[in-house]
Amino acid sequence: MLLSPSDFTDNGLGRAGRDRLRLAAILASGGDARIRPDAEGRNKYYASVLPSEALAYGSSTINSISQHSFDLLARRWRDRLDRPMAAGAYAEALAGLRERITDYFDLADTAVVFAASGTDLEYIGLAAAYDGRPLTAVLLGRDEVGSGCVHSAAGRFFADETAAGAQVTAESAIDPAFSDTELVDVAIRDANGRPRASTAVAAELALHIDHAAARDRRAIVHVVHGSKSGLTLPAFDDVERLASAYADHATIVVDACQLRIAPKAVRRYLALGCVVLLTGSKFAGGPPFSGFALVPDALHARAHPLPAGFRRLASRAEWPAGWPGAGTLPASGNFGLLLRLEAALIEMERFAAIDCERRTTIAGAFDREVRRLVDRLEIGEVPGAGSACLASETLRTIDLSPRWPACDFEAARAIHATIARQSKHWLGQEIRLGQPVRTHMLPCGRAAGTLRLSLSMPLMSELAAMPDAALEARLERDLSLIGAAISASAATTLTQREVA
Repeated sequence: MLLSPSDFTDNGLGRAGRDRLRLAAILASGGDARIRPDAEGRNKYYASVLPSEALAYGSSTINSISQHSFDLLARRWRDRLDRPMAAGAYAEALAGLRERITDYFDLADTAVVFAASGTDLEYIGLAAAYDGRPLTAVLLGRDEVGSGCVHSAAGRFFADETAAGAQVTAESAIDPAFSDTELVDVAIRDANGRPRASTAVAAELALHIDHAAARDRRAIVHVVHGSKSGLTLPAFDDVERLASAYADHATIVVDACQLRIAPKAVRRYLALGCVVLLTGSKFAGGPPFSGFALVPDALHARAHPLPAGFRRLASRAEWPAGWPGAGTLPASGNFGLLLRLEAALIEMERFAAIDCERRTTIAGAFDREVRRLVDRLEIGEVPGAGSACLASETLRTIDLSPRWPACDFEAARAIHATIARQSKHWLGQEIRLGQPVRTHMLPCGRAAGTLRLSLSMPLMSELAAMPDAALEARLERDLSLIGAAISASAATTLTQREVA
Protein backbone atom coordinates (compact mmCIF):
# COMPACT_ATOMS: atom_id res chain seq x y z
CA MET A 1 0.00 0.00 0.00
CA LEU A 2 1.76 3.12 -1.23
CA LEU A 3 0.58 6.19 0.68
CA SER A 4 0.38 9.54 -1.08
CA PRO A 5 -1.49 12.83 -0.59
CA SER A 6 -4.30 11.55 -2.83
CA ASP A 7 -5.03 8.87 -0.25
CA PHE A 8 -6.31 11.54 2.10
CA THR A 9 -9.01 12.94 -0.18
CA ASP A 10 -12.68 12.25 0.52
CA ASN A 11 -12.98 9.14 -1.63
CA GLY A 12 -15.67 7.36 0.34
CA LEU A 13 -13.50 6.24 3.25
CA GLY A 14 -15.16 8.50 5.78
CA ARG A 15 -13.47 10.27 8.69
CA ALA A 16 -12.23 7.08 10.37
CA GLY A 17 -10.74 5.71 7.15
CA ARG A 18 -8.96 8.96 6.34
CA ASP A 19 -7.60 9.18 9.89
CA ARG A 20 -6.31 5.61 9.58
CA LEU A 21 -4.38 6.46 6.42
CA ARG A 22 -3.08 9.73 7.84
CA LEU A 23 -1.83 7.98 10.95
CA ALA A 24 -0.13 5.27 8.89
CA ALA A 25 1.60 7.91 6.78
CA ILE A 26 2.81 9.79 9.86
CA LEU A 27 4.15 6.61 11.46
CA ALA A 28 6.23 5.99 8.32
CA SER A 29 7.67 9.54 8.34
CA GLY A 30 10.55 11.20 10.14
CA GLY A 31 13.12 8.50 9.50
CA ASP A 32 15.59 7.40 6.84
CA ALA A 33 15.04 5.08 3.87
CA ARG A 34 14.63 2.02 6.10
CA ILE A 35 11.25 3.20 7.29
CA ARG A 36 9.62 3.98 3.97
CA PRO A 37 6.95 1.57 2.76
CA ASP A 38 6.98 0.03 -0.69
CA ALA A 39 4.01 -0.33 -3.02
CA GLU A 40 2.60 -3.06 -0.75
CA GLY A 41 2.89 -0.90 2.37
CA ARG A 42 5.89 -2.77 3.83
CA ASN A 43 9.38 -1.58 4.64
CA LYS A 44 12.62 -3.41 3.82
CA TYR A 45 12.10 -5.66 6.86
CA TYR A 46 8.58 -6.67 5.69
CA ALA A 47 6.89 -4.77 8.50
CA SER A 48 3.63 -3.10 7.46
CA VAL A 49 2.65 0.49 8.17
CA LEU A 50 -0.79 -0.68 9.31
CA PRO A 51 -1.63 -3.33 11.92
CA SER A 52 -1.02 -6.81 10.56
CA GLU A 53 -2.72 -10.15 11.13
CA ALA A 54 0.57 -11.98 10.59
CA LEU A 55 1.90 -14.45 13.14
CA ALA A 56 4.45 -12.06 14.58
CA TYR A 57 7.44 -13.93 16.01
CA GLY A 58 10.02 -11.57 14.52
CA SER A 59 10.35 -8.93 17.23
CA SER A 60 14.11 -9.54 17.28
CA THR A 61 14.16 -7.65 13.97
CA ILE A 62 11.21 -5.29 13.80
CA ASN A 63 7.45 -5.10 14.24
CA SER A 64 4.28 -3.91 12.64
CA ILE A 65 2.26 -1.75 15.01
CA SER A 66 -0.34 -3.63 17.05
CA GLN A 67 -4.03 -2.95 16.55
CA HIS A 68 -4.22 -1.96 20.23
CA SER A 69 -1.60 0.79 19.91
CA PHE A 70 -2.85 1.94 16.52
CA ASP A 71 -6.39 2.40 17.81
CA LEU A 72 -5.21 4.29 20.91
CA LEU A 73 -3.05 6.62 18.83
CA ALA A 74 -5.90 7.21 16.39
CA ARG A 75 -8.21 8.24 19.23
CA ARG A 76 -5.67 10.38 21.06
CA TRP A 77 -4.43 12.27 18.01
CA ARG A 78 -7.44 12.31 15.66
CA ASP A 79 -7.76 16.10 15.87
CA ARG A 80 -4.07 16.65 15.07
CA LEU A 81 -3.43 14.16 12.27
CA ASP A 82 -4.04 16.71 9.51
CA ARG A 83 -1.53 19.24 10.86
CA PRO A 84 2.28 19.23 11.09
CA MET A 85 3.89 18.95 14.51
CA ALA A 86 5.13 22.37 15.64
CA ALA A 87 8.42 22.55 17.54
CA GLY A 88 6.81 23.70 20.78
CA ALA A 89 4.17 21.00 20.76
CA TYR A 90 6.84 18.41 19.95
CA ALA A 91 8.97 19.51 22.91
CA GLU A 92 5.97 19.38 25.23
CA ALA A 93 4.96 15.90 24.05
CA LEU A 94 8.50 14.52 24.40
CA ALA A 95 8.67 15.93 27.91
CA GLY A 96 5.60 13.86 28.71
CA LEU A 97 7.23 10.74 27.26
CA ARG A 98 10.35 11.38 29.35
CA GLU A 99 8.21 11.28 32.46
CA ARG A 100 6.56 8.03 31.39
CA ILE A 101 9.94 6.42 30.64
CA THR A 102 11.43 7.43 33.99
CA ASP A 103 8.28 6.15 35.71
CA TYR A 104 8.47 2.81 33.85
CA PHE A 105 12.09 2.22 34.88
CA ASP A 106 11.68 3.97 38.27
CA LEU A 107 14.58 6.31 37.53
CA ALA A 108 15.99 9.39 39.15
CA ASP A 109 18.87 11.63 38.08
CA THR A 110 18.80 10.36 34.51
CA ALA A 111 18.71 12.20 31.19
CA VAL A 112 16.52 10.75 28.43
CA VAL A 113 17.63 11.42 24.85
CA PHE A 114 15.55 10.33 21.87
CA ALA A 115 16.66 9.10 18.46
CA ALA A 116 15.07 7.63 15.36
CA SER A 117 16.69 4.19 15.60
CA GLY A 118 19.06 2.02 17.60
CA THR A 119 21.85 2.80 15.15
CA ASP A 120 21.32 6.53 15.71
CA LEU A 121 21.52 6.01 19.48
CA GLU A 122 25.25 5.33 19.13
CA TYR A 123 25.78 9.04 18.52
CA ILE A 124 24.36 9.78 21.97
CA GLY A 125 26.93 7.48 23.55
CA LEU A 126 29.67 9.32 21.68
CA ALA A 127 28.39 12.69 22.91
CA ALA A 128 28.33 11.43 26.50
CA ALA A 129 31.86 10.01 26.23
CA TYR A 130 33.58 12.84 24.36
CA ASP A 131 35.92 14.94 26.52
CA GLY A 132 38.07 16.56 23.87
CA ARG A 133 40.40 13.59 23.41
CA PRO A 134 40.17 11.28 20.40
CA LEU A 135 37.96 8.26 21.01
CA THR A 136 38.53 4.54 20.68
CA ALA A 137 35.21 2.75 20.18
CA VAL A 138 35.34 -0.86 21.37
CA LEU A 139 32.40 -2.67 19.77
CA LEU A 140 31.43 -6.04 21.22
CA GLY A 141 29.81 -8.54 18.86
CA ARG A 142 29.42 -6.47 15.71
CA ASP A 143 27.39 -9.28 14.07
CA GLU A 144 24.94 -9.31 17.00
CA VAL A 145 24.13 -5.60 17.15
CA GLY A 146 22.65 -3.28 14.54
CA SER A 147 24.39 -3.64 11.18
CA GLY A 148 24.99 0.10 10.89
CA CYS A 149 26.55 0.34 14.35
CA VAL A 150 29.98 -0.45 12.94
CA HIS A 151 29.80 3.05 11.44
CA SER A 152 27.74 5.04 13.94
CA ALA A 153 29.70 3.71 16.93
CA ALA A 154 32.80 5.21 15.30
CA GLY A 155 31.12 8.57 14.72
CA ARG A 156 30.41 8.03 11.03
CA PHE A 157 27.22 8.33 9.02
CA PHE A 158 25.80 4.88 8.32
CA ALA A 159 23.74 5.95 5.28
CA ASP A 160 23.58 8.77 2.76
CA GLU A 161 20.73 10.50 4.58
CA THR A 162 19.84 11.05 8.21
CA ALA A 163 16.53 10.79 10.03
CA ALA A 164 16.56 14.60 10.17
CA GLY A 165 16.48 14.67 6.36
CA ALA A 166 20.07 15.79 5.79
CA GLN A 167 21.90 14.47 2.73
CA VAL A 168 25.31 13.24 3.84
CA THR A 169 28.19 11.05 2.72
CA ALA A 170 27.92 7.54 4.12
CA GLU A 171 30.89 6.43 6.25
CA SER A 172 32.22 9.99 6.62
CA ALA A 173 32.60 11.53 10.09
CA ILE A 174 29.50 13.19 11.48
CA ASP A 175 31.75 15.97 12.79
CA PRO A 176 35.49 16.73 12.82
CA ALA A 177 35.47 15.95 16.56
CA PHE A 178 35.06 12.28 15.63
CA SER A 179 37.22 12.14 12.51
CA ASP A 180 40.00 10.39 14.42
CA THR A 181 37.75 7.87 16.18
CA GLU A 182 39.07 4.34 15.82
CA LEU A 183 36.99 1.19 16.00
CA VAL A 184 38.04 -2.05 17.68
CA ASP A 185 35.97 -5.22 17.19
CA VAL A 186 35.69 -7.78 19.99
CA ALA A 187 34.11 -11.18 19.29
CA ILE A 188 31.18 -12.32 21.41
CA ARG A 189 31.31 -15.98 20.31
CA ASP A 190 34.12 -18.40 19.57
CA ALA A 191 34.73 -20.03 16.19
CA ASN A 192 32.20 -22.76 16.97
CA GLY A 193 29.46 -20.32 17.83
CA ARG A 194 29.63 -20.77 21.58
CA PRO A 195 29.36 -17.63 23.73
CA ARG A 196 32.74 -16.60 25.09
CA ALA A 197 33.31 -16.65 28.83
CA SER A 198 32.39 -13.40 30.52
CA THR A 199 35.80 -13.09 32.20
CA ALA A 200 37.59 -13.53 28.87
CA VAL A 201 35.45 -10.86 27.20
CA ALA A 202 35.96 -8.44 30.10
CA ALA A 203 39.71 -9.04 30.09
CA GLU A 204 39.91 -8.22 26.39
CA LEU A 205 37.84 -5.07 26.86
CA ALA A 206 40.22 -4.02 29.65
CA LEU A 207 43.23 -4.51 27.38
CA HIS A 208 41.71 -2.19 24.77
CA ILE A 209 40.96 0.44 27.41
CA ASP A 210 44.56 0.27 28.63
CA HIS A 211 45.88 0.54 25.08
CA ALA A 212 43.69 3.59 24.39
CA ALA A 213 44.68 5.30 27.66
CA ALA A 214 48.39 4.79 26.90
CA ARG A 215 47.88 6.89 23.76
CA ASP A 216 45.79 9.56 25.53
CA ARG A 217 42.55 8.37 23.98
CA ARG A 218 39.24 7.87 25.77
CA ALA A 219 37.59 4.51 25.24
CA ILE A 220 33.88 4.10 24.67
CA VAL A 221 33.24 0.45 25.45
CA HIS A 222 30.15 -1.40 24.30
CA VAL A 223 28.68 -4.29 26.25
CA VAL A 224 25.47 -6.10 25.32
CA HIS A 225 22.39 -6.95 27.33
CA GLY A 226 20.27 -9.03 24.98
CA SER A 227 22.11 -9.19 21.66
CA LYS A 228 20.46 -10.19 18.38
CA SER A 229 20.61 -13.80 19.60
CA GLY A 230 19.80 -13.01 23.24
CA LEU A 231 23.32 -12.94 24.71
CA THR A 232 24.23 -10.76 27.68
CA LEU A 233 27.98 -10.21 27.99
CA PRO A 234 29.97 -9.50 30.02
CA ALA A 235 28.10 -10.53 33.16
CA PHE A 236 27.07 -7.67 35.41
CA ASP A 237 29.79 -8.32 37.99
CA ASP A 238 32.45 -8.03 35.29
CA VAL A 239 30.88 -4.82 33.96
CA GLU A 240 30.95 -3.49 37.50
CA ARG A 241 34.66 -4.24 37.81
CA LEU A 242 35.38 -2.51 34.49
CA ALA A 243 33.37 0.54 35.47
CA SER A 244 35.14 0.81 38.82
CA ALA A 245 38.65 0.30 37.47
CA TYR A 246 38.38 2.54 34.42
CA ALA A 247 36.05 5.39 35.37
CA ASP A 248 38.68 7.96 34.32
CA HIS A 249 39.53 6.28 31.03
CA ALA A 250 36.34 4.80 29.58
CA THR A 251 32.62 5.30 29.15
CA ILE A 252 30.60 2.09 29.08
CA VAL A 253 27.62 1.91 26.75
CA VAL A 254 25.11 -0.90 27.30
CA ASP A 255 23.48 -2.00 24.06
CA ALA A 256 20.10 -3.13 25.36
CA CYS A 257 18.38 -2.10 22.14
CA GLN A 258 16.24 -5.24 22.08
CA LEU A 259 14.73 -3.90 25.35
CA ARG A 260 14.71 -7.45 26.72
CA ILE A 261 15.84 -6.10 30.05
CA ALA A 262 14.16 -5.63 33.42
CA PRO A 263 13.94 -2.12 34.92
CA LYS A 264 16.06 -3.28 37.89
CA ALA A 265 18.93 -4.20 35.54
CA VAL A 266 18.67 -0.81 33.81
CA ARG A 267 18.97 0.94 37.17
CA ARG A 268 22.03 -1.15 38.09
CA TYR A 269 23.82 -0.17 34.89
CA LEU A 270 22.98 3.50 35.35
CA ALA A 271 24.28 3.40 38.94
CA LEU A 272 27.64 2.31 37.52
CA GLY A 273 27.72 5.34 35.24
CA CYS A 274 26.82 3.44 32.06
CA VAL A 275 24.81 4.83 29.15
CA VAL A 276 21.93 2.48 28.31
CA LEU A 277 20.55 2.29 24.76
CA LEU A 278 16.99 1.01 24.21
CA THR A 279 14.59 0.89 21.26
CA GLY A 280 10.83 0.68 21.03
CA SER A 281 10.61 -1.42 17.89
CA LYS A 282 11.97 -4.80 19.02
CA PHE A 283 10.65 -6.53 22.17
CA ALA A 284 8.53 -3.49 23.06
CA GLY A 285 6.56 -4.10 19.87
CA GLY A 286 6.27 -0.50 18.75
CA PRO A 287 6.41 0.37 15.05
CA PRO A 288 9.81 0.92 13.40
CA PHE A 289 11.92 3.01 14.15
CA SER A 290 12.37 4.67 17.57
CA GLY A 291 14.87 4.72 20.39
CA PHE A 292 15.98 6.42 23.56
CA ALA A 293 19.19 6.56 25.55
CA LEU A 294 19.38 6.82 29.32
CA VAL A 295 22.36 8.88 30.51
CA PRO A 296 23.33 9.14 34.19
CA ASP A 297 23.35 12.70 35.48
CA ALA A 298 27.04 12.41 36.36
CA LEU A 299 27.88 11.99 32.66
CA HIS A 300 25.37 14.66 31.67
CA ALA A 301 26.93 17.13 34.12
CA ARG A 302 30.41 16.85 32.60
CA ALA A 303 29.34 16.57 28.97
CA HIS A 304 31.04 18.77 26.39
CA PRO A 305 28.85 20.86 24.07
CA LEU A 306 27.35 18.88 21.21
CA PRO A 307 29.53 19.18 18.11
CA ALA A 308 27.97 21.10 15.21
CA GLY A 309 27.51 17.89 13.21
CA PHE A 310 24.61 16.91 15.48
CA ARG A 311 22.51 19.55 13.71
CA ARG A 312 22.19 17.06 10.86
CA LEU A 313 21.10 14.26 13.19
CA ALA A 314 18.55 15.54 15.66
CA SER A 315 16.22 18.33 16.69
CA ARG A 316 16.43 20.38 19.86
CA ALA A 317 13.60 18.73 21.78
CA GLU A 318 15.11 15.24 21.43
CA TRP A 319 17.91 16.29 23.81
CA PRO A 320 17.33 17.49 27.38
CA ALA A 321 17.18 21.27 27.58
CA GLY A 322 20.17 21.40 29.92
CA TRP A 323 22.50 19.42 27.67
CA PRO A 324 25.40 21.66 26.57
CA GLY A 325 24.92 22.73 22.96
CA ALA A 326 21.39 21.33 22.63
CA GLY A 327 20.09 24.84 22.13
CA THR A 328 21.96 25.10 18.84
CA LEU A 329 20.06 22.18 17.32
CA PRO A 330 17.19 22.94 14.93
CA ALA A 331 13.87 23.69 16.61
CA SER A 332 11.58 21.39 14.66
CA GLY A 333 9.05 18.64 15.22
CA ASN A 334 9.10 14.99 14.16
CA PHE A 335 5.51 13.78 14.40
CA GLY A 336 6.41 10.29 13.19
CA LEU A 337 9.08 9.70 15.82
CA LEU A 338 6.80 11.04 18.54
CA LEU A 339 3.97 8.65 17.68
CA ARG A 340 6.30 5.68 17.27
CA LEU A 341 7.74 6.36 20.71
CA GLU A 342 4.28 6.73 22.20
CA ALA A 343 3.18 3.42 20.64
CA ALA A 344 6.16 1.71 22.24
CA LEU A 345 5.30 3.23 25.65
CA ILE A 346 1.74 1.99 25.30
CA GLU A 347 3.03 -1.57 24.88
CA MET A 348 5.63 -1.24 27.64
CA GLU A 349 3.04 -0.05 30.13
CA ARG A 350 0.62 -2.80 29.10
CA PHE A 351 3.37 -5.41 29.53
CA ALA A 352 4.28 -4.03 32.98
CA ALA A 353 0.76 -4.92 34.15
CA ILE A 354 1.32 -8.64 33.47
CA ASP A 355 1.98 -10.61 36.65
CA CYS A 356 5.55 -11.97 36.84
CA GLU A 357 4.28 -15.52 37.37
CA ARG A 358 2.16 -15.21 34.23
CA ARG A 359 5.17 -14.05 32.22
CA THR A 360 7.06 -17.11 33.45
CA THR A 361 4.22 -19.38 32.34
CA ILE A 362 4.22 -17.86 28.85
CA ALA A 363 8.01 -18.11 28.54
CA GLY A 364 7.92 -21.75 29.63
CA ALA A 365 5.24 -22.64 27.08
CA PHE A 366 7.21 -20.85 24.36
CA ASP A 367 10.35 -22.76 25.34
CA ARG A 368 8.59 -26.11 25.09
CA GLU A 369 7.16 -25.37 21.65
CA VAL A 370 10.49 -24.11 20.29
CA ARG A 371 12.16 -27.31 21.48
CA ARG A 372 9.46 -29.39 19.81
CA LEU A 373 9.90 -27.41 16.60
CA VAL A 374 13.65 -27.99 16.64
CA ASP A 375 13.17 -31.73 17.20
CA ARG A 376 10.44 -32.01 14.60
CA LEU A 377 12.45 -30.28 11.87
CA GLU A 378 15.70 -31.99 12.93
CA ILE A 379 17.48 -28.66 13.05
CA GLY A 380 19.62 -27.14 15.79
CA GLU A 381 19.62 -24.25 18.23
CA VAL A 382 22.42 -21.74 18.54
CA PRO A 383 23.88 -21.88 22.08
CA GLY A 384 22.77 -19.15 24.43
CA ALA A 385 24.50 -17.72 27.46
CA GLY A 386 23.10 -20.42 29.76
CA SER A 387 21.43 -18.08 32.24
CA ALA A 388 17.70 -17.40 32.40
CA CYS A 389 16.72 -13.77 31.86
CA LEU A 390 14.21 -11.82 29.81
CA ALA A 391 16.51 -11.90 26.77
CA SER A 392 17.10 -15.66 26.80
CA GLU A 393 13.49 -16.51 27.68
CA THR A 394 11.89 -14.50 24.88
CA LEU A 395 14.35 -14.94 22.00
CA ARG A 396 15.68 -18.15 20.44
CA THR A 397 18.01 -18.59 17.47
CA ILE A 398 17.60 -21.74 15.41
CA ASP A 399 20.29 -23.23 13.17
CA LEU A 400 19.01 -24.63 9.87
CA SER A 401 22.27 -26.28 8.77
CA PRO A 402 21.88 -29.64 10.64
CA ARG A 403 18.83 -30.39 8.46
CA TRP A 404 20.00 -28.50 5.37
CA PRO A 405 23.83 -28.54 5.27
CA ALA A 406 23.90 -26.21 2.25
CA CYS A 407 21.95 -23.55 4.14
CA ASP A 408 24.41 -20.73 4.74
CA PHE A 409 23.64 -17.20 5.87
CA GLU A 410 22.65 -15.98 2.40
CA ALA A 411 20.35 -18.97 1.90
CA ALA A 412 18.73 -18.23 5.27
CA ARG A 413 18.13 -14.65 4.19
CA ALA A 414 16.36 -15.95 1.10
CA ILE A 415 14.32 -18.38 3.23
CA HIS A 416 13.36 -15.54 5.57
CA ALA A 417 12.21 -13.35 2.67
CA THR A 418 10.29 -16.19 1.03
CA ILE A 419 8.40 -16.90 4.26
CA ALA A 420 7.45 -13.22 4.51
CA ARG A 421 6.21 -13.13 0.90
CA GLN A 422 4.71 -16.60 0.42
CA SER A 423 3.43 -17.90 3.77
CA LYS A 424 -0.04 -16.43 3.26
CA HIS A 425 -0.29 -18.17 -0.12
CA TRP A 426 1.02 -21.47 1.23
CA LEU A 427 -0.65 -21.65 4.61
CA GLY A 428 -3.37 -19.02 4.62
CA GLN A 429 -1.43 -17.13 7.30
CA GLU A 430 1.25 -14.46 7.04
CA ILE A 431 4.29 -15.25 9.17
CA ARG A 432 7.05 -12.94 10.35
CA LEU A 433 10.26 -14.36 11.81
CA GLY A 434 13.44 -12.68 12.95
CA GLN A 435 16.13 -12.13 10.33
CA PRO A 436 19.17 -14.43 10.23
CA VAL A 437 22.12 -13.49 12.41
CA ARG A 438 25.75 -14.56 11.94
CA THR A 439 26.67 -16.72 14.92
CA HIS A 440 29.04 -19.45 13.67
CA MET A 441 30.73 -20.83 10.58
CA LEU A 442 30.02 -23.89 8.46
CA PRO A 443 32.89 -26.27 7.56
CA CYS A 444 33.02 -24.57 4.15
CA GLY A 445 33.94 -21.27 5.82
CA ARG A 446 30.63 -19.50 5.21
CA ALA A 447 28.38 -18.24 8.00
CA ALA A 448 25.68 -20.73 8.97
CA GLY A 449 22.04 -20.13 8.15
CA THR A 450 19.92 -19.14 11.13
CA LEU A 451 16.50 -17.69 11.90
CA ARG A 452 15.14 -16.19 15.09
CA LEU A 453 11.90 -16.80 16.97
CA SER A 454 10.91 -14.20 19.53
CA LEU A 455 8.10 -13.10 21.75
CA SER A 456 7.15 -9.44 21.93
CA MET A 457 5.41 -7.39 24.58
CA PRO A 458 2.17 -7.14 22.53
CA LEU A 459 2.15 -10.89 21.90
CA MET A 460 2.79 -11.65 25.58
CA SER A 461 -0.01 -9.27 26.56
CA GLU A 462 -2.32 -11.14 24.21
CA LEU A 463 -1.22 -14.56 25.47
CA ALA A 464 -1.47 -13.48 29.10
CA ALA A 465 -5.23 -12.99 28.73
CA MET A 466 -5.75 -16.62 27.66
CA PRO A 467 -6.52 -19.56 29.94
CA ASP A 468 -3.59 -21.98 30.20
CA ALA A 469 -5.10 -24.55 27.85
CA ALA A 470 -5.81 -21.92 25.18
CA LEU A 471 -2.30 -20.50 25.61
CA GLU A 472 -0.72 -23.91 25.04
CA ALA A 473 -2.95 -24.59 22.04
CA ARG A 474 -2.20 -21.19 20.51
CA LEU A 475 1.57 -21.60 20.76
CA GLU A 476 1.39 -25.18 19.48
CA ARG A 477 -0.59 -24.02 16.46
CA ASP A 478 1.66 -21.01 15.79
CA LEU A 479 4.92 -22.96 16.01
CA SER A 480 3.49 -25.74 13.84
CA LEU A 481 2.66 -23.21 11.13
CA ILE A 482 6.11 -21.67 11.49
CA GLY A 483 7.69 -25.10 11.10
CA ALA A 484 5.64 -25.75 7.95
CA ALA A 485 6.66 -22.38 6.54
CA ILE A 486 10.35 -23.01 7.23
CA SER A 487 10.20 -26.45 5.59
CA ALA A 488 8.37 -25.19 2.51
CA SER A 489 10.61 -22.16 2.10
CA ALA A 490 13.81 -24.16 2.59
CA ALA A 491 12.73 -26.72 -0.01
CA THR A 492 11.87 -24.00 -2.53
CA THR A 493 14.84 -21.73 -1.84
CA LEU A 494 17.56 -24.36 -1.66
CA THR A 495 16.28 -26.12 -4.77
CA GLN A 496 16.38 -22.85 -6.69
CA ARG A 497 19.93 -22.20 -5.49
CA GLU A 498 21.04 -25.67 -6.61
CA VAL A 499 19.52 -25.12 -10.06
CA ALA A 500 21.17 -21.71 -10.32
